[in-house]
Amino acid sequence: MKKQIPLKTRRKFIGHALVGMASSMAIPSYSRTSDGNYGKSLKINTEALDEHYWEMVKSQFSIPKGKIMVNAANLCPSPFVVTDAVIRHTRSLEKDVSFQNRDKFSDIRTEALKLMGEYLGAEASEIGITRNTSEGNNIIVNGLDFEKSDEVIVWNQNHPTNHVAWQQRAKREGFSVKIIKMPENPKSKSDLLDAIKDSISDKTRLIAFSHISNVSGIAMPAAEICELAKSKGILTLIDGAQSFGIEKVNLKQIGCDFYTGSAHKWLMGPKETGIIFVRGERIDEVWPSVISAGWKEDWKTVDEKLCVLGQRNPAAASALVETINFHNDIGNINIQKRVRALTNFLKEQIQDRIPGSSFVTPKQEEISGGIVIFKMKDRDSIHIFQKLYENYGIASAPSGGIRFSPNIYNTMADMEMVVDVLSELNGG
Repeated sequence: MKKQIPLKTRRKFIGHALVGMASSMAIPSYSRTSDGNYGKSLKINTEALDEHYWEMVKSQFSIPKGKIMVNAANLCPSPFVVTDAVIRHTRSLEKDVSFQNRDKFSDIRTEALKLMGEYLGAEASEIGITRNTSEGNNIIVNGLDFEKSDEVIVWNQNHPTNHVAWQQRAKREGFSVKIIKMPENPKSKSDLLDAIKDSISDKTRLIAFSHISNVSGIAMPAAEICELAKSKGILTLIDGAQSFGIEKVNLKQIGCDFYTGSAHKWLMGPKETGIIFVRGERIDEVWPSVISAGWKEDWKTVDEKLCVLGQRNPAAASALVETINFHNDIGNINIQKRVRALTNFLKEQIQDRIPGSSFVTPKQEEISGGIVIFKMKDRDSIHIFQKLYENYGIASAPSGGIRFSPNIYNTMADMEMVVDVLSELNGG
């Protein structure tokens, strides 16, 4: 039986975190109609979003009472509107697997690519639908031509699919992979940018880095790195697993050549869906890793050239339309601000209430995102990770320490409960 921990109010901090947000307002909610569609949306005409609004947002998810999901960096629940779309498309497919019935999924995929391009500040032709970030990374890793004299720079905190994958290909083909380490406690963007700048050589062909590290929560100055790389004729691959869906990402403004992401993380989309971006002028430079039935030599878009990957589940990809519409209704900037308010609350409260705790994630907003990783003095992170879920229903992750990654289905009351539980487990 889960132990009940009383909530402490700490309204002063919450009031500070929600400065400028209205104390009350009439918020429309999703409502199902007789045809299975939804009526009113979460869209509002103001940025004055109070806690009542975010509690209503949480009600759009099937998270049961007694559970707090704080592991968006790994996997997110989807809102009802997305889950219902997956179920609706799945039922249609199961009733009729004819080519004629499945034709409709092609049109829906086209709409999803259009919406995704608009969401990311890219052309639809530059976007492809994958299964996840890992698949997108490997498409680029194995799709570019390299000479033995070439060098690829990777960050030591990259995900294995943007790190080990490069090393394995380099072993096979003879080019070199330079692994760089960031400063232990970076204080600013310049600390991170300088580490990249100092690692570049005349042989550098590509720089591959995580937009936000899943093992530290450090956010890299992506636009500055890409500008530096471009000035030297160097390609850039950004692993956007921890930025896609939470940060305001405009790929044209960032200036990267390649970007990958998983829709089932921060975007809260259907499971086993992701995206890959290839800048228009780079599409011809990437060889397809998988060629399946229907692939054509003269196809020019990223989705056609690189993402014809055999039989997949069209029901999941089709629900990306509802996923992007859900995000657009709330507003990407509003989502980013909300997640930052939640993470700032966690950082301040953990520092104040958990004696001896130390942060892996920088406290500065400019070099961090939606991830908070810290360590409790004389406490094993794996043990705390297990206790958080087994005793209190709090889903976190043991990655680099104790990792919390809240999303918009979390309330400030949830964050208060998390800190209360940590204090209890810390013996205070």
